[in-house]
Amino acid sequence: MPQHRDPTRPPSSGRAPRAAVRRTAPVPAALLAALLLAACTAGPDAEGGSGPAGPAEDHAAHGDHAQHDGRVAVGPLDLPAAEYWSVIQPGEGVTEVRAGGCPQDAACPRFEVLAGAALDAVPADAAYVPDGATCPGADALAAEAAGPAGESAVEVGGTPATLTRWTLSCVDADGAEVRTSEQLQWYVADAPGGPVLVVDRWAFEGLESRLAAGTWNAA
Repeated sequence: MPQHRDPTRPPSSGRAPRAAVRRTAPVPAALLAALLLAACTAGPDAEGGSGPAGPAEDHAAHGDHAQHDGRVAVGPLDLPAAEYWSVIQPGEGVTEVRAGGCPQDAACPRFEVLAGAALDAVPADAAYVPDGATCPGADALAAEAAGPAGESAVEVGGTPATLTRWTLSCVDADGAEVRTSEQLQWYVADAPGGPVLVVDRWAFEGLESRLAAGTWNAA
């Protein structure tokens, strides 16, 4: 079940003082390509990497990989994709795009597209922070919703949508806030096949423009 925290509730006395929101910089293609190489060779992360390296895996297990200047199906959307995208479906109504080659359980850059049954228990006006969600970074700090930071009207695949920027509190094992981050959510209430939610905690490079340029499929 997604976890939501009342943004009006003051932090307990045991929590560290809240830091100013730190915007997560877009993940450049070069960094993601380096992460892919590190994961496939099972070598250690470079300084500033996105997640721990792990054993090399069969890339086919990660699903569809995008071709240069091509489109790839991501749930109900066909999106212009980057070469490093790898698309998997970890659950009913959930499609995930990861940096290709990243180990399945590593804290690698990713974004999610939720539709159908996956949205049944997800409020449209709340941050989507499921159990086990982490903030960007190799330290894999637990992510907690702290409150909305802004909202704007956009389009996804030519359909009106709402883009909400959520502030996330990144906490350590003792529940103390170490830093804050930003989560982007595109909610498309009137998508052709029903509501769709796109969730990005990693500031995927160019994702907003890719969503705007996308088209709807029959998936």
